[in-house]
Amino acid sequence: MVTTEQREPPTEPDSRENHELRPGLMESTRSKTEVWLIGQHITEITGAQLPSRGDVLRLFFHGHNEHKKTVNDSASEVAASVISFWNKARIPTITEKSIGRKVVDLFLMWKGLKKNCTRTTDTQRKKEETFCDELEDLFDVAHPKAMQLLTIKEDRAFLAAQREKGRRGVMAGVDKKIACSIKRREESKSKQSLQQNQASSALEYDELGSSSETESQSSSSSSTSSLAISPVVSSSNRKRATLKVITPELSSTLDRTGISHRSALRITYAGTGGVMQVASSTLKQAPPLVNPLRVH
Repeated sequence: MVTTEQREPPTEPDSRENHELRPGLMESTRSKTEVWLIGQHITEITGAQLPSRGDVLRLFFHGHNEHKKTVNDSASEVAASVISFWNKARIPTITEKSIGRKVVDLFLMWKGLKKNCTRTTDTQRKKEETFCDELEDLFDVAHPKAMQLLTIKEDRAFLAAQREKGRRGVMAGVDKKIACSIKRREESKSKQSLQQNQASSALEYDELGSSSETESQSSSSSSTSSLAISPVVSSSNRKRATLKVITPELSSTLDRTGISHRSALRITYAGTGGVMQVASSTLKQAPPLVNPLRVH
């Protein structure tokens, strides 16, 4: 006879014990990512307000502590996120490099307080309270002349409200009317810039053409003046022009033919019909023939 024994179902661990273990694990994990005076890390900046000082530090420690990045690398990543958030609000900012330096300065301020956290003096306690109180203030990276550069009244009011204690105001959705006006303004600026570039190019071309014409005219006038011989001489200061008639080639020819220089000058004078004036001193001081050709 086969008998079956009644087995009790396996006992499961008490759910209350699991419930008691989970908070401990969560607290352990939370304590690893919690930063003194700052709180928990964040992986990105979200919300409808411009980033606060606390948002910047929480995002900074996420890269610096969890991903083991250097201070400068973490600050650069935070600066890129911050400037992207400000661009959504259409508010001009300082450069991304300057924002990174502000992030580093904020981290060094926290580091100085952390170094003296064991002190219990009133000065240290007041510094910590002031630091914690300013964590929710705006991490202001606006351009120094942002209020003058902003042309939309609502944008100026939003920036002024965000600079108040508690960052009053939120970013609304994209206003189609404002977006269209901004687009038209940008297209108008690009068109004006294109027209100015075309006008400057045309002006440079005209100046280049006029200068080339002036150069050609001056060169032609200089060539004409070099060819023209002015026969007008002042009667009071009349000076006789000298003309070199006996060239080396002619001199060698005269030597071969046996004609003296004086005779050659006389022949030249007679051939020109008296136009060429020869000074008498030139005829008297004619040099002798070097190698006269004697005809026997």
